[in-house]
Amino acid sequence: MPSNEDLNQLADEITTLCGHLDAAEFRLLELIRRFDEVAPWGLWEMKSCAHWLNWKCGIGLGAAREKVRVAHALPSLPSVSEAFREGRLSYSKVRAITRIANSLE
Repeated sequence: MPSNEDLNQLADEITTLCGHLDAAEFRLLELIRRFDEVAPWGLWEMKSCAHWLNWKCGIGLGAAREKVRVAHALPSLPSVSEAFREGRLSYSKVRAITRIANSLE
């Protein structure tokens, strides 16, 4: 059985890595937003950025649409964006926040 110290170290490593993954997800969404803004879909005969993400990145179409939606919502939510960029908020939390924030406008 691992010691408490070993378990705490393992827990710290997991949470740190999750923060890094969340920060990387923020960066991915920034790139998706920029890519969608130039809308080069005709180059690949795609209907949308979500279709391109599905085709090139293997992201399910529904999930891809959500990534594009969240990517476009983030600039209007600077404090959420900052926490996400720093890995203090997960994508799933940010996704939920953007739904609520957009419905309040």
